[in-house]
Amino acid sequence: MRQFAPVNGNLIGILGGVILSTDSVFIRLMAIEDSWLIVVLRGVFMWALVALVWLFWPASRSTLGVPWITRKNALSTLFFCIASACFVNALNRGSIATVLVIISSTPFVSAIISRCFFGIRMDKTLMLAALAGMAGVAVVMSGHPAGRDPLANYFALATAISMALAFIFASKVETGTVGLPSLGGILASCCAVMFSGGHVLQGLPALAGEQWRWVALEGAVIMPLAMGLIALSTRFVSPVNAGLFLLLETALAPLWIALFLHENPAPQALVGGAIIVLAVVSQTWWIKRHPGQA
Repeated sequence: MRQFAPVNGNLIGILGGVILSTDSVFIRLMAIEDSWLIVVLRGVFMWALVALVWLFWPASRSTLGVPWITRKNALSTLFFCIASACFVNALNRGSIATVLVIISSTPFVSAIISRCFFGIRMDKTLMLAALAGMAGVAVVMSGHPAGRDPLANYFALATAISMALAFIFASKVETGTVGLPSLGGILASCCAVMFSGGHVLQGLPALAGEQWRWVALEGAVIMPLAMGLIALSTRFVSPVNAGLFLLLETALAPLWIALFLHENPAPQALVGGAIIVLAVVSQTWWIKRHPGQA
């Protein structure tokens, strides 16, 4: 039965990546200028859904995990928290295509961190792909689209690093992992409220009904489902492989953005994205041709 685990993990992760690719569209449709208010609201909705499912569907608890922080899930929750806050700020401040290309470096960051800090041996082709991928990220970050906040690129890079660490530590959690991103989301919400002294909540009365609908759909459906599936995949595949599922967002999200919001990617995003995709495809092709050297 174990031989099917990687296949199941890949299918779970791919489904999560496809769902996640729509997230950037919903964040833009919210039309909320204060990125930290989005962080607060989406975190509350994400956690509320997981908590309700955990409370009223006991059979799901082995997959969800507990909806509170424990010693075992603390590190993964922390990095999902950082990733949640940085991701929203990156998308709300910068070019979506550029931001997503930078975030697509997550599997490469995961490979480098696993090798340098955890002593996990990596295939040489994966490390070469990681270095090439980071070169692609450098190309993307060299460009600053007109009218966009240059800090967006740094928020995106922080997201990639945080996601990589979150996947690494999530893979070490023996109990359910689906609820971990939502737990990180509510932690990000609490931190945003505390550090702002409650000032971030002053924008709530100004939100229109349509904005609330987009927030609820993104926070209570899209994010818990997408990130939960990707987090769950780490029980079957390596954290590096789990990070690869984020590339689906890089590939698909610009299509949704161009189709619904008419936003075209910057040239640096196209060049850097091509380098990253080429690195992934080359590494995957090598492993398939030389399975004994993986």
